[in-house]
Amino acid sequence: MKKFIAAPFGNYIKTKNTISVSGSWTVEKRTGRIIQIAKTLRYTKKGWVNKIGLRNPGVEFGITKYREDEVFSIAGIEKDDWKIFAEKIPENFNIEINMSCPNIDEHYTEGIEEFAPDTREWFIGKISPITTFKELDNFIETFKFKQIHACNTLPVDRGGLSGKELIPYTTKFIKYLKSNFPKIEIIAGGGIDSIEDIEYYKNIGADHVSLGTVCFNPLKLRKLI
Repeated sequence: MKKFIAAPFGNYIKTKNTISVSGSWTVEKRTGRIIQIAKTLRYTKKGWVNKIGLRNPGVEFGITKYREDEVFSIAGIEKDDWKIFAEKIPENFNIEINMSCPNIDEHYTEGIEEFAPDTREWFIGKISPITTFKELDNFIETFKFKQIHACNTLPVDRGGLSGKELIPYTTKFIKYLKSNFPKIEIIAGGGIDSIEDIEYYKNIGADHVSLGTVCFNPLKLRKLI
C-alpha cells in the first residue's frame, strides 16, 4: 500500500515513505493563493473548508519542478485545456487528472483521451464525492485510468469540505469499484487522521491511501507515514 501526500500539500511535503502529488496545476497562472487561503480556509465542526480555487503558478512552472517519483496533478478549467496539457506534459510524467475541484465553475473532460496511459506508472482520475456511478463508468472506459482517487472535497456553500464527512462517499466508491472494475487500483482519501482509518480503507478494498488535511498536523502525519 502506497501513501500519497495529496495536492496541494504535496507541493511542500516530500518524504521517502510517501508519494507527493504536486499541483493541481492549471494551464494558465492563477494568482492570489495566499489571499484566498487567508479569506476562505476555515475549520468547522464537520472539517476543513476552503475555497482556494486552484491558485497556482501554471503548468509550465510546474513542469520545471517535477520529480520522477512524484505525481503531477492537473485540472482543466477551460474547453481546450486538456489538449494543451497533453501537448506540454511529457509522456513519462505520472499524472493525476483532477476533474473534481468544487471551487471551479465548470469542469471540462474533452481532450483527456489525448493522454497516453500506457507510458505512465500512475494515471489517476480524481473524482468528486458527488460523481455518479454512470459518470465514473464513462471516465474509466473512455480515459483508461489505471487508478481512481476517491475522493475530492465535498461541495458546500463556502467551498469544499474535507474530513470525516467524506468517509461514506469514499466507502461507496471503493465497494462499487471493487465489484465493477476489479483491475482498477483505488486510492482512498477523506477523513484519514489515524492508523485505524487507513486500516478501515484497506480492509474494505483500497489499494492505497491519500493524506490531505491531516498534513495540517505534523505530529499526526508523522505517525501515519
